[in-house]
Amino acid sequence: MAAAVATGDVLRVGQGLYALASVAGAEQLALKARAVLFGRSAALAHGLGVLHPPELVEVAVPRGRRARAVPGTRVVTRLLLPCDLVARGAVQATSVVRTVLDCAAGLPFAEGLAIADSALRLGRATPSQLRDAAREWVGRNRRAQQMVLAAMDGRAANAFESGLRAACLEAGVVMEPQVTIGTEGGEYRVDLAKLKLLVAEADSFEWHGGRESLHRDCTRYNELVREGCTVLRFSWEHVMFERAWIGEVVSAVDRRLKLHKSEYKTGEIVPSAA
Repeated sequence: MAAAVATGDVLRVGQGLYALASVAGAEQLALKARAVLFGRSAALAHGLGVLHPPELVEVAVPRGRRARAVPGTRVVTRLLLPCDLVARGAVQATSVVRTVLDCAAGLPFAEGLAIADSALRLGRATPSQLRDAAREWVGRNRRAQQMVLAAMDGRAANAFESGLRAACLEAGVVMEPQVTIGTEGGEYRVDLAKLKLLVAEADSFEWHGGRESLHRDCTRYNELVREGCTVLRFSWEHVMFERAWIGEVVSAVDRRLKLHKSEYKTGEIVPSAA
């Protein structure tokens, strides 16, 4: 279960509650609405990770066609070109590139970033494809879309981690995903790091529960601290529902490190005096 949650194949929708990434009945509802899968519903149809599954199936109809209200759906009207649509089962969905651009423009930053990161990680789109398509964008919210495209990174391990990185970015702290840090006890790959001095970890209960994993986790944490890292750890609930608080914590620690570590200010590691 932990691996499926980490990859976005299974979504945790509440404490102890999980749902398949594909929204049940989405295709049938899209058919009833005579619409195409759109937004997060299209992202799920393509197997992309999302932070929050939509409460209603998100579908779109072409401009000029009257939207057909169907319970369980949220219908929008959009310019839909044939090149933007692909077959997904019995219905059509916006293509991966179009879906990423729609979500980047229409969703909160963290949501859009998680989907864009996922598309890159899975090899479903390239940065150049997304940026080239964005130049032809005729929709609204271009600025929000550009923020996502500037920050997207295929190294992000999962949507959970992307949400944590988004919270850091919104607080003005740029963190690099999946950084390997060497310590006296070995090498450790951390979720996010800044200059290998500030570390932020997205900790899921499924991954860290149990005596053996607790021992491993404590060793990892202590080795990183011994190496000089300041390690911050955030839970699934923090990332999903308390990103503003994450930003406050990360930015406060970032400011403190800048005051006390010369190597952190300059971006260079300065050897300590013998």
